[in-house]
Amino acid sequence: MKEQLKDMQAYQAGLSPEGLKDKYNLDVDLFKLASNENVYGPSPKVKEAIQENLDRIFYYPETDVPQVREALSEFYNINPKTLFFGAGLDEAILTITRTELDDGDKIVTSEATFGQYKRNAIVEGAEVVEVPLKDGYFDLDGILNEIDDKTKMVWICNPNNPTGTYVTHEALENFISQVPDDVLVMVDEAYFEFVNQEDYPNTFELQDKYQNVVLLRTFSKAYGLAGLRIGYVIADESHVNNWDIIRPPFDIGVLTQVAAQAALEDQDYLKDVTSKVVTEREKFYELEASKHFYDSETNFIYVKADRPHDLYEALLEVGAITREFPDGLRISIGFEDQNDKVRRVLESFEF
Repeated sequence: MKEQLKDMQAYQAGLSPEGLKDKYNLDVDLFKLASNENVYGPSPKVKEAIQENLDRIFYYPETDVPQVREALSEFYNINPKTLFFGAGLDEAILTITRTELDDGDKIVTSEATFGQYKRNAIVEGAEVVEVPLKDGYFDLDGILNEIDDKTKMVWICNPNNPTGTYVTHEALENFISQVPDDVLVMVDEAYFEFVNQEDYPNTFELQDKYQNVVLLRTFSKAYGLAGLRIGYVIADESHVNNWDIIRPPFDIGVLTQVAAQAALEDQDYLKDVTSKVVTEREKFYELEASKHFYDSETNFIYVKADRPHDLYEALLEVGAITREFPDGLRISIGFEDQNDKVRRVLESFEF
């Protein structure tokens, strides 16, 4: 076993609703707001496509993901050869990290962001530098100061998970312009469909100027396909060719591929769902308690709290399963009635 694995643990999922009921002696219907899932689910066209293709599941899937590749290239007006796929962005991040990093290399990212950047780098023997956030936002100047000759990758989660904050186009371009050309700037936009700000980056425009910019997106969040696992990466063709050497064959299943294509085609449904989420998200910021929230452009709210576990338990009492962190909670946006229960707790909680 690799030496660096000795200090690591396997991913620990939270307790099931049944386990939580037993642990906390709860007599209430629980609803999950812990993993930033789209509670509205995928388009009805996705379910139709899956039903129509059930008889194909004994076939291995096409490794090149041709239909989704073509659909995305037309949707974004990009070269299909610049697309790379993974069974969720988790696998894509793992594969890219495995390809790019050697023992002794370095990545730079934020102290409070998506944990897979750090985890996969450690597995490859790389040094990980985590720059603290500034009021919940990425400290881009701080990250620039940490880049040196050993740095191979910089990770920017935009909007950030778990805080929900975002980096503007101007700030991101100013940052990228100062990053050496041989350092990959990984821009993870898993939640971009929920952003409601005009100054959010046009990362395709930045890629036209800088070949070291890599864009990551997913079907797991806004498209509601978290249970089927498909994410995609857009990058210079030379990088994609290298990553495909490592990528496992047949990783994107038959039903996942037809589901992703159907989801992408139903943009009206996507707009309806994201509009509902944004409307519900804005209601949280009407609360007096919102002074304890980071500004979110995602499908979740991060609530800062000195007693996060007390708040976690208070929300459990009304049925809400949330994600606890050392300095607060991340609460996914649910259905209106679920959000109303959460908001009432937040209004009465003594921060």
